[in-house]
Amino acid sequence: MKHIEFSILALSAALAFGASTAQAVEVTGGSVGLSYSAFADDTDFSRLGLDGSVELGFNRNLSLQFDAGYSDFDFVDEDSHLLGLHGIYHWDEATSFGAFYTREEALGGDADILGLEAGYEMLDWDFEGYLAHVDTDAGDGTLGGIKARYALAQGFGISGSYDRLGSAGDDLSRFAMRLDREVSPTTNLFLEVGSAKVDVGSVSESEPFVGLGGEINFGADRGTTFDQRGLARLIPGL
Repeated sequence: MKHIEFSILALSAALAFGASTAQAVEVTGGSVGLSYSAFADDTDFSRLGLDGSVELGFNRNLSLQFDAGYSDFDFVDEDSHLLGLHGIYHWDEATSFGAFYTREEALGGDADILGLEAGYEMLDWDFEGYLAHVDTDAGDGTLGGIKARYALAQGFGISGSYDRLGSAGDDLSRFAMRLDREVSPTTNLFLEVGSAKVDVGSVSESEPFVGLGGEINFGADRGTTFDQRGLARLIPGL
């Protein structure tokens, strides 16, 4: 935990330095989202998620993003809580880099997630990727993922994402395809299908899932720069 605390202190110091040189601090974007997902073969295994994020800009290059999330897992009658912080450097209008820390309480355990992330916009494409170290009560692991979205006509968009958690030879992965639509300048609705896979010891299982939800964005066109990072978000229904 000492290396995590040191990294967070270093990040905070860098952001404070950036803030001292800024003319003003302003809210540049934010979002509030609600989602529901369940395994296709048994909808009793389901997850209801509520999350929100806000981004503060210190100048045109430096910003700070705050995350908060809640997930309710119906079948096991458990929930999770998430708080996250991103320090972001906007290289230019199209490219952003970030360092993030997430503290999550999920399914009776705690997790500290520390990592790096990057995002890039090109014409109608949006790309995002991240890599993180995970410290849990059960041991350490590596979490990573990529996402790409293509903007279609009439406010529609299609995206694909892949996330994977690896720990001590055990893996949890999630692949999803999403169709979304901007139904208003601030509101986006989506439908998602995908597959979740678990490899634990000699057991390897893959299950399809479906999901739907919506998000209200404010400020910048894309709300906040980066998605939230957490373990519960990898689990479609449990």
